[in-house]
Amino acid sequence: MKWKYRTYKLWVINTKTEANLYLWDKWKALLPSLDALINLTSEPAFIRSFQSYEFENRWLGFGRMKWNEESNIKWTTKYINVKTRDKIPDFSHTEIWAPDWNRVCDEDMPPDIFVKLYNFPRLEEIKEGIIIAMPKSLYNKNKGLVELELTKLTNEIPGATISTSTRSWWPGWKIRNQIGDINPQEIEKIIEG
Repeated sequence: MKWKYRTYKLWVINTKTEANLYLWDKWKALLPSLDALINLTSEPAFIRSFQSYEFENRWLGFGRMKWNEESNIKWTTKYINVKTRDKIPDFSHTEIWAPDWNRVCDEDMPPDIFVKLYNFPRLEEIKEGIIIAMPKSLYNKNKGLVELELTKLTNEIPGATISTSTRSWWPGWKIRNQIGDINPQEIEKIIEG
């Protein structure tokens, strides 16, 4: 069993401000550090973005997005026209998976890297932030680089703080209440320590 005994190091970089990290001009500043972390695995990474228009009961389509600059531009700009403010979608979250989410679920492959950009505009303490998870073994092999890039990410996000936790992540055809499905209350618990 590939997942057996796998423990993950988890970081939450949180800000109480509306940093709009999902906009390209903000997100692109985070790419170098995220890229350095994602490149710690040989597995290709893919992006899943969850955006919708108000009162429409469906996610907007992006197609398959491999981790690269072109795909990052795509999910941060395709439906977001900040100049006209015309029918701007609600941004829920974006996930980066290495290996791809489909392989994690369908082939029972544990994630090497998981990143989630979250957005809770109605909450005071956890408006926006990034969750980063990787196996403790990968972290231990690359501790210096990981800590450096996490510091850079925290410094790049206005008013950000960083919190850490250790968690298990178990397999299953659904990732129920696991790192991939972490909710606002769990994020707050991690931040509060």
